[in-house]
Amino acid sequence: MYRKYIKRLLDIVFSCFLIILLSPLMLIVALLTLITLGLPLHNYIREREGMNKKTFIMYKFRTKTKEQTYEKNHQYKTIPGVIDKLRLNELPQLFNVLKGDMSFVGPRPFIPGEKLPEGKISSKRYLVRPGITGLAQCQGHRTISHKEKLKYDEIYYDNMSFLLDLKIILKTPITIIKDN
Repeated sequence: MYRKYIKRLLDIVFSCFLIILLSPLMLIVALLTLITLGLPLHNYIREREGMNKKTFIMYKFRTKTKEQTYEKNHQYKTIPGVIDKLRLNELPQLFNVLKGDMSFVGPRPFIPGEKLPEGKISSKRYLVRPGITGLAQCQGHRTISHKEKLKYDEIYYDNMSFLLDLKIILKTPITIIKDN
C-alpha cells in the first residue's frame, strides 16, 4: 500500500509545499544561471529513463556551458559551480515529482543509452519512480560506480518503506555537505 498510494500522496503534498516554499530560491538560481551562463536555463541533457523505462524530461538548472557538458571531470569554481555543489540545480525536479515522473526517493534516473556496467541490470529499479535522491546517493553518489549504484537500487526496492525513505531524505543533506 505504501509503494502505490501513500508514497505518491506524500510526493504530491510535499512537492506542492516545497515548490511554494522554495520558489524564491528557484527564482534566484534561475537569475544567477541567466546572468552567468545565459540561455537556456535548463540542462542540455534532459531526457532520462523513468519507471518502466519510459523516458521523460528531467528538469534541472544548467551549471555548465555546452562545451563543459561533454568534458569529463570538469572542475569549476564559479557561481554555477556552487549551485551544482549545493545541488540547487536539482530544485526544478520538484515539478517532476508533482507531475509523477519522479519521486522524492528512488533510484536516480539514467540517461537513455548511457554506458552501464556489463551484465544484467535488475528490472526492480524500473518498477518504481526514479528519485531526486536515493539510497546510492546517501552512500557517496559522486564517488561510487554505476555498478554500486545499481546494487543500492536493488536493495532500496527490496526494503522500500516510509522509514527507509525518511532516513534517506534526512541523510541526503549530510552526504551533500560531506561530498563538498
